[in-house]
Amino acid sequence: MEKANIIFKDNTPFSLDFDDFYFNSQDGIQESKYIYTEAFSWSDEEQFVIAETGFGIGLNFFLTLKRFLKEQNHQKRLFYISIEKFYIDKETLREIYQKLGFYEDFKEILEPFFKFYPPCKEGYYRFYFKNCFLDLVFDDISVLKKLDFKANVWFLDGFSPSKNSAMFDDSVLFEMARLSKKGTQVYTFSAASLLQKNLQKNGFCVQKIKGFRKREMIQAIFEKNQTEQKMFQEAYFQRVSQKIKNKEVAIIGAGICAAVLAYELSLRGFKISVFEKNTRLGEGASGNESGILSSLILKPGVALGEFSQLALIEANRFYRQILDLKLDGVIEIAHNDLMQERFLSQENNILFDIKNNQAFLQDGGHIKPKSLVRALFEKSKAKIYFNHQFKNCQYENGAFKLFFDEIKDIYQSEILIYAMGADTKDFISYDFMSLSKVRGQVTHLEPFCDIQYPFSSKAYICPKNEGIQVIGASYDRLSSDFNSKSEDDKENIKNIQEFLKGDERLICKGSKVGFRSYSSDRFAIIGAAYDEKFYKECYKDLLWTKNKEQKLPQNIPNLYLNFAHGSRAFSTAVLAARYLCALIENEPLCIHKDFISCIHPARFLIRKLKKGLKK
Repeated sequence: MEKANIIFKDNTPFSLDFDDFYFNSQDGIQESKYIYTEAFSWSDEEQFVIAETGFGIGLNFFLTLKRFLKEQNHQKRLFYISIEKFYIDKETLREIYQKLGFYEDFKEILEPFFKFYPPCKEGYYRFYFKNCFLDLVFDDISVLKKLDFKANVWFLDGFSPSKNSAMFDDSVLFEMARLSKKGTQVYTFSAASLLQKNLQKNGFCVQKIKGFRKREMIQAIFEKNQTEQKMFQEAYFQRVSQKIKNKEVAIIGAGICAAVLAYELSLRGFKISVFEKNTRLGEGASGNESGILSSLILKPGVALGEFSQLALIEANRFYRQILDLKLDGVIEIAHNDLMQERFLSQENNILFDIKNNQAFLQDGGHIKPKSLVRALFEKSKAKIYFNHQFKNCQYENGAFKLFFDEIKDIYQSEILIYAMGADTKDFISYDFMSLSKVRGQVTHLEPFCDIQYPFSSKAYICPKNEGIQVIGASYDRLSSDFNSKSEDDKENIKNIQEFLKGDERLICKGSKVGFRSYSSDRFAIIGAAYDEKFYKECYKDLLWTKNKEQKLPQNIPNLYLNFAHGSRAFSTAVLAARYLCALIENEPLCIHKDFISCIHPARFLIRKLKKGLKK
């Protein structure tokens, strides 16, 4: 990602990249209010989406947020999506606000923003404010084609078209139209004829009004009705809106994926019921005393590695924003030639500080899984039903009836989400969706080494935690034994020998067994449960028609899947929860569309259909 080249002229930020000031130096706040942040009216919808081309120093957002918090009630949610190509570090941003004399006016919301400011890396980053989500997208404006939302309002900002023509060209306006709905409004400082022409070409009605301390500027409104479109490229991965009458949801399972999801749903006003087979939290794979938050290190451009990196950054930022978690970093060690090759290929990646065969990931660190799960459920105010072994469900009259072993009561919920980890294999039966249930055992040792960071190689060592030091974990696809095995403890100890001096006295204080769920391609399975019969019939000719537009898919109404996160659920659970909320509530998608084909539950079937599935 490119860094912005900024100097100050008369205490005002000046871009050397575009040879222009960021805004009016005499009255930047009033200029922003006049053109953008006080020019529109709120709608009566529960959620309101503003999209901005050019975040700059964030002035439009912070003014909009202050207005939103002042004028709107607690039931309304604001999504503010802003794209920025040129990175400004937080120290420079703070200096800009101070030199402009704005800092004290915005300090209360600026400092939380700075605290969780993302690294200089292209990506999609979410900030949490009261009833407001800021999605800061670091990328070129062409990233619009990878996004999915419907804006109520566009702030078309950036430098003037004569100096930044790429921001205003036809391809950008085409994507803006795709991301708009009938009545979407566009606000901009410019009155350039090129912009007027491209807006009109893409379905916007343009009007000129008096500008801020200049003759004129443009406002526009989108006049097309996009709901008429029935055919799409790769339609089988498109989301389909589901109607819900109330805000009640049932989640099967009480691990980290359920906990993060329950918290995210609570921010949207849902009443959440969680059903757990065990008698308390922390009995499954999410209940270890210690764990590691980290990322896969694969070669650049490999989708699984890119997704893992984004998941790590956003998990780090989520846990710090929501739980005030302290993360100090993790050290990953390449223990074979292939891993070493991958490490070397990522030497220029800002997330990985690589020296020889070691990579330090400052966004990772030592976590306490059981405590995280408990804290998130408490914040969500979810009602947890323990000792409820899920048996099956029936969908009748727009709601699911839920049945449990040895429980006479029948529970109902309009929305049902499977998040039961490795147990999901017993309840989901889709052709070509191959799931593995992997047994893992961690070993609890009496503290034997004083380390600040977790170490991960063939096995991992966590820093000491409340009288124990956790090492692990074993990996067994064949065993379903819940009991600890002494041979697994011995194997765990053997696999940490590279970290030992040789004179340590290792005393085993216990161990814990958990089961992890994996898919055949190592990606998690996240999304709406699809209608398999419809898919097989509607997309049966993909061998010949895969490059043509297809009909929209059919899903099982209001049933969602969230499992197969493997050993990195504490990172991927955050993106999964946001994505599912976007599907349920028809929100901005919160990740690039490129990743949907990697996590969609129907991807395995679609791959077979493209190769010519034979009945």
